[in-house]
Amino acid sequence: MLDKSVEFHSIIMKSRNDRKPVIPVLPEGFAIRNYKRGDEHAWAEIQTAVGEFDTYYEALSCFTHYLEYENELMQRQFYVIDEKNGKHAATATAWFFELAGKPIGVVHALSCLPEYQSLGLGRIIAATMMDCFYRMMPGCEVWLDTQTWSYKAIGIYLDLGFIPQKSAQYNDTPNEYGAAVQVLKGKMRVDVYRRFTENAE
Repeated sequence: MLDKSVEFHSIIMKSRNDRKPVIPVLPEGFAIRNYKRGDEHAWAEIQTAVGEFDTYYEALSCFTHYLEYENELMQRQFYVIDEKNGKHAATATAWFFELAGKPIGVVHALSCLPEYQSLGLGRIIAATMMDCFYRMMPGCEVWLDTQTWSYKAIGIYLDLGFIPQKSAQYNDTPNEYGAAVQVLKGKMRVDVYRRFTENAE
């Protein structure tokens, strides 16, 4: 869930994608599967619930970009399913881009429904996504842009090997590391904040 009570600043992070992630064991009653047709509706519901979009229809419209690459989508987008009711609880997408003429991985829409956020599903779906990058794009860097509103997720990214970037960019999102650091101090756990600032490059 985004914490929009804090000042917004964008953050850029990068992984060398040089280690196979350990995927934690799912809690009983949950399963992971790849995208299949129709999942875009659940994706839109998740993104709206966590505050990435104001409305379900805005989120659904954004998803149309993925549908142009359906074969890739079926390999690169993942969902945690609650087997008790069939509900999509969390999602992440191991997408791709090109930077300076070279392919890179790009983290897209790592999100978990608020009612499932205490179960560790975010870490599990994130590790699943990173495993996809490791298998499908070996040796390629993986980038992400996040923001101060998502400070609770930054610890997950650090655990997965992502390194905060003080000035580097890979897309049009500005790198506001300096301003973000000031906002995050006092909001993040002390140990996570220390790792965030000490590992930045």
